[in-house]
Amino acid sequence: MTQGSLWIALSMVFLALAAVFGTLWFVSNQNYSTLMAAYDALKAQYDDLKSQYSGLQSQYSNLQSQYSACQSQLVNLQTQYNNLQGGQYQSCQAQLQQCTPITTTLQVQAVGLTGVSSGTSATLTLLISNPSSSGIGINGFTLGSLSCVFQSPIQVPADMQGAMIKIMLPISNGYFSTSNVFVSFNGQTIQAICTGQQHAQVGVQYSGYITTVSGQTYPFTVTSSS
Repeated sequence: MTQGSLWIALSMVFLALAAVFGTLWFVSNQNYSTLMAAYDALKAQYDDLKSQYSGLQSQYSNLQSQYSACQSQLVNLQTQYNNLQGGQYQSCQAQLQQCTPITTTLQVQAVGLTGVSSGTSATLTLLISNPSSSGIGINGFTLGSLSCVFQSPIQVPADMQGAMIKIMLPISNGYFSTSNVFVSFNGQTIQAICTGQQHAQVGVQYSGYITTVSGQTYPFTVTSSS
C-alpha cells in the first residue's frame, strides 16, 4: 500500500468515526433535552404539590386549634351544667317557690242585660274584679256583633272586688245602636264609639268580651231580659 492510499484509508476511517460520534452526540443531545423537559415538568408538579401540602398542613393546624378551643368550651359548659344541676339549681327553685305569683287576670261576671223590651234603651251590667297588685285599663267591649271602643280607658285599681260597670245601649229599629253608647264606672261616665249591627231581643243569650289596653280579652255571656 502506498503512502497516498494509507492517507486515504485513514481519512475514510476518520470521517466514519466523526459521523458515528456526531450521530451519537446528536442523539444524546436530543435525549438530554427531552429528559430536561421531563425533569422541569416533574419539578413544577413537585413544587405545586409541596405548596398544596403546606396549605393543607396550615389548615390542619388551624383545625387542631379550633378543636382544642371547642374542647375547652365543652369542659366549661359541662362544669356550668353540673353546677346548675347541683346547688345553684336547687337554690333558684327555692327562691322561685318563695315568690308570690303576680296575676293580671280580670274576673268578669255579667249581671244582666235589662230593658231590651222597651225598644229604646237597654243596660248591660258587669261586675269586674282585679285581684292583681297593679291597675288594669279597660278600653272596650263586644256584645254579639256589636264592637265598642271607649273614648278613654277606664282604670280598674289593684285589689278591687266586684266593681260595677253599667253600659247604656240605645235601641233603634230593633237593633242596638252604634251611637250615644255610654259607660259608667266608679263615678265617671265615658262615651263609647261602636260599630257593627246586633239585633236586640228578649230572652237571647249574647256572648261578648271585655278588652284591656294591653290587648287581653275576657269573655262573658248574658241573657237579655225585659
